[in-house]
Amino acid sequence: MKTIRSRFALCLALLLLLALARSEALAQHYAALTQSDSLSITDLVLIYQGGTHRLAWTSDHFLPYVSTTDRTSHREQWLFDGFLFIEFKDNRGFEYAHGYNQRPARKEEWMWLLQRNFERGIALEGLDRACISTAARIGPPLRKRKVVLTLPEPTVGQVDWGSLNGRELDFNRPDDRIAACKWYMDEALSLWNALSPENLDLAGFYWVAEYGSESKTILPRIGELVRSKGKRFYWIPYWNAPLAGEWKSLGFDAAYQQPNHFFHTEVSDDRLNEACAFARVHEMGLEMEFDGQAITAPRDFRPRFHSYLEFFRKNAVIDSSAIAYYEGGGVLLNLASSQAVEERALYDLLASALIARQHKADSVYSRRLHR
Repeated sequence: MKTIRSRFALCLALLLLLALARSEALAQHYAALTQSDSLSITDLVLIYQGGTHRLAWTSDHFLPYVSTTDRTSHREQWLFDGFLFIEFKDNRGFEYAHGYNQRPARKEEWMWLLQRNFERGIALEGLDRACISTAARIGPPLRKRKVVLTLPEPTVGQVDWGSLNGRELDFNRPDDRIAACKWYMDEALSLWNALSPENLDLAGFYWVAEYGSESKTILPRIGELVRSKGKRFYWIPYWNAPLAGEWKSLGFDAAYQQPNHFFHTEVSDDRLNEACAFARVHEMGLEMEFDGQAITAPRDFRPRFHSYLEFFRKNAVIDSSAIAYYEGGGVLLNLASSQAVEERALYDLLASALIARQHKADSVYSRRLHR
């Protein structure tokens, strides 16, 4: 009997070692779940903010993104540690990246977008207020919440953007495109310093164009500008986007791969495996994706929500990779406040994974503080 037990224990140990080895092999090339430095982001949620068609994000809207009550411990805990304020059109006829059938945004629209993000009582100030009220209940987070701001794309060929230092810029000239980006970042930093949020750090800027081909000649220089200001340069290319795998040489500091699986019922779950494999090879994070169809068309789309979590677990993404979250511009808010048990369960399921991931990130950061 002892021999049988010993063999069983040995087999079990070998299986555990094989599982661990497989997990480490899968995870070895993802963008790390966290890093020990102060700008690291583990869970970056996309906040669509700016266009007149968007939700005006108040502190109350942000609350279920900032924290939740854990259904296991019954304790309120911090959730997302990163917030990407993203916009690609203003809903007034102008676009912030090429390809949305609008006019290229000019200097005044670029400034308008910044002012929308820094508007009193909403957006960034709303997020900071949500963090303040949460910290008053449960104590401050170990790490301040990180913010990433959209950097518009200066569209090739545009000649009506506006002037800098008394000269009209011509976006047929790479130097003028870079000058516009520098102006925008300087304006953003000035507004950030004036706001001086208590619980937020500005981690960097996000290149809103989801492809790299049209700006490949200027992106490395823009990345250098971002880093010269002590910030990071972020990108989330769509599936099969040109140059997605070359994100490092383009000048980005962090990139996440979109699987583009949730929205297309004809796309099989194999896409999730493919996206994970691509991200591993190219040292990227992954994007989790869902929208309101998880509520309005549950039969077709709710299983696709679950597929992301299932395949992200199988491919060691949940345990090992940085993740960005596209949630359709406020769907998590709707799930969190829903009286329907099945809908609230989606929020709780995702929140549970977030809490575990945030504990890992806090642990890594804590070890750094106590070295």
